[in-house]
Amino acid sequence: MSVTLRELYETVKEKEEITLVAGETGMDHLVRWVHMVEGIDISSFLEGDEIAFTTGIALPDSSGLLELVEYNHHQQAAGMVINVGPYIKEIPKEVLEFGDKNGFPIFSVPWRVHMANIMRDFSTQIHLDEQKKMEVEVAVKNAFYFPDNQEMYLPALLRHGYKREWSYCVAIFEILSGDYLAIGAEKKKRFLRFAQSAMRSWQKHALIMENGGDIQIFCVNVTEQQLQERLDTLWQEARKYQICDGFLFCGIGSAVKNIGQIGHSFAQADQIKRLQKRRHRENQIMTYEEMGLYKLLFSLEGQEVLEEYYGETLGALEKYDHANETDYSYFLKKYFELECSVQEVAAELHMHRNSVTYKLHKIEEILGISLNTPQNRTKIIIAFMIQELRG
Repeated sequence: MSVTLRELYETVKEKEEITLVAGETGMDHLVRWVHMVEGIDISSFLEGDEIAFTTGIALPDSSGLLELVEYNHHQQAAGMVINVGPYIKEIPKEVLEFGDKNGFPIFSVPWRVHMANIMRDFSTQIHLDEQKKMEVEVAVKNAFYFPDNQEMYLPALLRHGYKREWSYCVAIFEILSGDYLAIGAEKKKRFLRFAQSAMRSWQKHALIMENGGDIQIFCVNVTEQQLQERLDTLWQEARKYQICDGFLFCGIGSAVKNIGQIGHSFAQADQIKRLQKRRHRENQIMTYEEMGLYKLLFSLEGQEVLEEYYGETLGALEKYDHANETDYSYFLKKYFELECSVQEVAAELHMHRNSVTYKLHKIEEILGISLNTPQNRTKIIIAFMIQELRG
C-alpha cells in the first residue's frame, strides 16, 4: 500500500502553486515522509522514500543544486521540491535533465508560496495513509490466520475499498542467504521497499508485509499466472540491481473468487513455499495451479490418513534402514527420481549395475511388493510426495 508521489501531488496541486518540471516517470515512487534538505550534510540523514524540500539558502551557486539533487537521488529520496526565489532564481537545465533521465521527480514552487503548507498537507496525507495501511494489514493477517471469523477482517477491508466480489490471490516469499541463513535486516528492508514500490505501481490495492520471516504479498483481481510473471520479474530485477541476492522460495495460492476465501489462498501459498524449501527448489516461483497431485495431498496435510498411507507403503523400509543403518529409502527415492533406470542409477551413484539390481531385489523383499507394476510404482511415488510434505 503506502501513498505515491503522484497521489500526494494530486492532493495539493489544485490549491497550491506547485508544478512538476522533471522526472514524471518516477511519480509512482512510494513516499514515507517529508524532509527539509538544504545541504548534502543533511541529505546523509535521508533513509529513503522521503520528499526533500529545499530553498537553496545553503548552496553556493546553481552547480551546488545539481550536486544536492544527485545526492538526494543516491539516498533514494522519492523526489525534490525546489523553492524558486532569491536563492535559486531558476532550476538549471542540467537538474531537469538529471530528473528526466533518472525518473527523479523535480517540483518547482514559487517563493510567494509557503512551503510549510505543502509539507503539512503531504505529512497529513502520509499519516492518514499509514493509518489505513496498518488497519488493512491487521485485517489481512486476520483473514489469513482466522478465515472463519469474518468479523475480524471483513468490515475493515470493505471500509477501505476492497470488494466482496473481487478475486484475491496470495503469494509468500522466503529469502535465504547463500548459506541458507536468513538474510540481514538491512537487505530485507531494502527488498521490501523495492517490492512495495514495484507492486504498488502495478496494482493500487496490492499489499506487501513481513511476518515471521516471510514476505507476504496480497493482490486483487489477478490470475495466478499474472502474479507469477510479475513476481518473477520483480525477483530478477532485485538481483540485477543488487537489491537482494541469495535464494528465493515462493508459493502462490489460487486466485479465490471472493473475500471470504482469502485464507484458502494464503494456506496454499504457505504449503507450496514450505514444499519448495524442502525440495531445495530455489528461485522457482510456483503456483497452486501447477502443483498437480500435491493439491490433493495439501488438502489432507496434517490428517492421519497421510501418515497411515506412508506407513503402509514405505514404513517397513524406513524401519529397516533405522535398525540396520542402511540407505535403502534414499536409494529407492533416487531410483524413482531417475525414472526407474538401472543404468542411470548406476552412473549417478557410481555403482555396478548388478549392485543396483541386488538393492532393488532387497527392497522388494523388505516391502513385499514388486517394483515393476504401475500400481506399486504409483503408490511409492505418492508415498515419497507425502514424505516431502512431512519435512
